[in-house]
Amino acid sequence: MELDKPSEKQLTRSQLRRREDLVRAALKVFDERGFEGARIDDVAREAEVAKGTVYLYFENKEALFQGVVRDVVGPALKAVELAAELESSGASERLERQVRAFGKYLGSGDLRIILRLMIAEGSKNESLRHFYYSTIVAPGMEAIRRCLRDGEASGEFRKGAGDIQPQVLAGVPMITAIWQILFADFSPLDTDRVLEDHLKTILDGLRQAAVRSVQP
Repeated sequence: MELDKPSEKQLTRSQLRRREDLVRAALKVFDERGFEGARIDDVAREAEVAKGTVYLYFENKEALFQGVVRDVVGPALKAVELAAELESSGASERLERQVRAFGKYLGSGDLRIILRLMIAEGSKNESLRHFYYSTIVAPGMEAIRRCLRDGEASGEFRKGAGDIQPQVLAGVPMITAIWQILFADFSPLDTDRVLEDHLKTILDGLRQAAVRSVQP
């Protein structure tokens, strides 16, 4: 009978380090071979452990990929969600923090690897796509949507702001990351400038419209 894999809370410090080593090795292998082409043997070889060691922590290759996604993308999602929960701050400030957090992590090399893998292979594997959407995309979009609704309710944003699709705000950081993957060698992009311009366009529009809506 197969033993249940231990949760992260049940792992000792040395086991947590081993798991981190496996995740780093898996990220490298997935980057080089893609999800379909990667094998558990490759990950074990990269991590310099026996193949059975990988199975002590991850049931299969899909579970290993999920572990990589949680470790690489999880901090970005947490930052976006925390920004949304700062009720002491205004909606504009919270929304700005969310977009900046999203842009910061999308600009990291590790997250670009995950993004490239999902674009290239997500359509071939529905379970991976569903996992990524339900674990990362949907909570992130809901955090942005909540902030837009709060801004409308407080009068800081114009009427109807809560119905704006959150992809409008997340889209530019995403496009920036894709640009860096595909075209950085042809046309280097100042990602900080792009985010600044994006935020100014979005937030100025929301605030100005709100001011006009309350004028007699």
